[in-house]
Order: sequence, then structure tokens, then C-alpha cells
Amino acid sequence: MILAAGLCGVPSVSYAQLMVDNDEPITDASQEPVGVDVLVNYKPKNVSKEKSTLPLDIRADALKEAALSFGARGGLARRTYEIRQQLDLRSRYLDKVFNFNQLLIAAPSGLLIEPPVITESMNAMLIDTEGQEAAVSDRIYNIIKNARIVSTARTWHEYLEREWGEVTPPPDILTPQDDEERRVWKEYVNKGWEFGYQQADDIFADDLAKLTTSYEGMVRYRTLLAQGMVSPPYALQVDRGITGGGSEMKIGDRAIQITGVPEFVPGSDLWKPANR
Repeated sequence: MILAAGLCGVPSVSYAQLMVDNDEPITDASQEPVGVDVLVNYKPKNVSKEKSTLPLDIRADALKEAALSFGARGGLARRTYEIRQQLDLRSRYLDKVFNFNQLLIAAPSGLLIEPPVITESMNAMLIDTEGQEAAVSDRIYNIIKNARIVSTARTWHEYLEREWGEVTPPPDILTPQDDEERRVWKEYVNKGWEFGYQQADDIFADDLAKLTTSYEGMVRYRTLLAQGMVSPPYALQVDRGITGGGSEMKIGDRAIQITGVPEFVPGSDLWKPANR
């Protein structure tokens, strides 16, 4: 699987209010993103021979920000593309590991009920602000998202697949005009690339954590349901027959509603042992 490390933010883009001379993207969502070398060596198509009229200190800072943001957007796009490629290679494996379809509950009229997501905390401790009382629990279960009616099961694709988007160059005025600026440009494009590349890993790690929480939470519900520790959902179908009028008429109209959401059953005398 793909590993992710600590958080890194993408630098702000303060030059965004400047006119963009070339808004043609270097990379769009339908292409494989370019490597950092293309960004480092980027040159506007129409190179102006006139020197920038910006004060030197302002230009130096603006050039750094432009290069940093350009590199960050490029790194984010490139790493997002690479992650997508790895996911495609593991698609069949992920289909088996995160099979939400097997967790769904049948409902009237061919609809389905998606089970709740339940979290579990082990050896939890809570001490009041005064330090006079404390509560300790071996386990704490929480329903963080309750049952809902769905037509199809969700998939891992909804969590993990992201578009990498397009990468447009900065305004021509904020591209290097001499050797010294080219040196600074290269340094900050590379630095931004590292930021963006890392951010893509962080985003993936966060998405994977959400996927794991959802899937394991639904599996946990099915386990607790089998043990009698949580109640099942209850759904009601109301046959309304023929409804409508005017420009629309419905025949065999039915309404399906969850009338009882799953709740924990605190009476341990009603629980059943888990199947091993």
C-alpha cells in the first residue's frame, strides 16, 4: 500500500490577482502530469525583452512565491496521478477488501439500508477539570453515522480516487529573467514540489483513514448486532397506490421510511456470545 507521512501545507498564492499572460495549462486532468524538471525549466512562450518594473525586493518575494506555488501544484498533481495509478493496479484487491455490498441490509421495494458506522475506544479515561472525579471504561462504542436508505452500496472509489487537475504557469512577469532569478526559481520550484508531493500523500492517508473508519464501523455494527448489543433498523413501506395528477401520475407509488434507527442495548443479560 501507499505510505503517507506528516502534514505539509501548500503555500499561499498572493500573485493570483495579477494578469496571467499564458493561462494554457502545462498539465490538465486528462494528461499524465509532468515532472519537476519541466517546471524548473519552464519558460514563457513569448519571452519579453523588457525588464520588470517591480521594485527589486517586491519582485524577489513575488518570484519566490510564484515558484513555490507552481512547484507545489505540480507536485500535488504528479503524486495524485501516481497514487491513482497504484490504486488502479490494486483495484480488484480493494474491491474484495472493502466490499460494502455484503454489509447492506435488505429493505422493502428492492431498496437497501446501509448499516450504521460504530467506533470503538479501548481503555478510555475521562477526568473532570477539577481533578476530583474520573471515569474509566474498558470499551466505549459510539454510533457516529446511523443507518440510511440507499439504492446501491458505496465503494472505495468514492473515498480514494481524486482528480489531479490542471497546472497553469504563473504570469510571465513572475518568471525568471536572468541567471540569478533562474537559480532562485529552481530552488523554490523544487521546494514547492516537495510540499505538494507530500500533501498528496497526506490527503491520501486522510482519505484512507475515512474509508477504513466507515468500513470497519459497519463491520463492527454487524458483529454487535449478532451479539444482541445493538438493535436492527426498522423500515416501513406505505402503499399509496395511484398518486399525482395534472402533468404527472404515479402508479404503484410506495413510500419507504426508516421508523427505528439502530440503538445500543445496554442490558447485558440479552447479549449473545460472539461466534468464533
